[in-house]
Amino acid sequence: LNTWLVEAIAGGKSVGWSEAAGFQITQMDQARVIFGGTPAMQAHVAVIFRTTQGLFGGGVLQLSSPEVFKFSCRETEGFSSLSLPTVQNCDDTDGILLVLNDTMAPGEYCFTAGVTNPGFTPADNRFSIILMDGNRKVVDAKMKFEGPRIVQGLYLRPLILAFSSTMPLDQAEIQVTLWVQANLDPLSALGPVRSLQIAIPERYTLITRLGVQNLDGLPTPESGWNQLYYAERLVRVSFVRSLSEVPRAIPAGKYRLSFQVRLPEFWMPNVNIWLLSLCGDLRCTNLISTLAVKGFYLNDPATLAKEGATGALKTQGVGGLAIRRGASSKAVLFACLVFAVTFVTLP
Repeated sequence: LNTWLVEAIAGGKSVGWSEAAGFQITQMDQARVIFGGTPAMQAHVAVIFRTTQGLFGGGVLQLSSPEVFKFSCRETEGFSSLSLPTVQNCDDTDGILLVLNDTMAPGEYCFTAGVTNPGFTPADNRFSIILMDGNRKVVDAKMKFEGPRIVQGLYLRPLILAFSSTMPLDQAEIQVTLWVQANLDPLSALGPVRSLQIAIPERYTLITRLGVQNLDGLPTPESGWNQLYYAERLVRVSFVRSLSEVPRAIPAGKYRLSFQVRLPEFWMPNVNIWLLSLCGDLRCTNLISTLAVKGFYLNDPATLAKEGATGALKTQGVGGLAIRRGASSKAVLFACLVFAVTFVTLP
């Protein structure tokens, strides 16, 4: 009930009263936390928010959560300040408390941290992001919003992002590694995973004509299993042809998906976060869980050799046949002939 009451008192007696509608509190815009809902496992959490307020000379950023989540400020476990001003100190005793050294202008920001998830979704699964000035006075906040749920049967390690170049306007190969620790079984509590979707940050250009390479045998149909959406900067991989089809279990292992992007010319986006979502349908409207991994910056050291630079071998599906790039022309010709003969002799 957001109503203000006014009462007039004279001589100890009420002589009049009135009421008026209250005003709405405008909370921090687009504030959210994203992490894979892996039960009782370590994950990376991305914290994203937009503020209309400025902090002059630094301040404090606080992430509060249910106490069953245990956060980490260690870089080896996922912490990165990304687009935040210089961080003087990070305290992970109770949630995350960041002391900022420099001025924070109004705008969009993000950072990542490590987190150890509980075994089950807590009854109160609400998070808060609070921005305070140097005197610990709240200047902006998003309070008690619902966080991601823990998904039983979802046993994944944090995503791995690799890239062949960080030079402005370069065409770069991107490899996103889905690390499955235990089989993703459609008959388990997890349910069927029918597709996955990778969301690319702003300012990148997705090169759709080159498609996606499935480098490690992620179980997909033989053809038509990948779609790239230029305007939305989305890469989608299907595990089935239709909703009526039950997907195969995804065995434990590391699965690399490779595709090409054009890098930004001048600067990276403020929200430099890559997302991978597992979906229960083919259009990824039924999200099971979304994992986040921090992006890279222009002129960072590349973590992936460019094709042809070291003679590294890569695989690309051609129908049901996998051909290794970098293999000799005779080997490729022989493989193609075997494929053609097999195709012709089929009944």
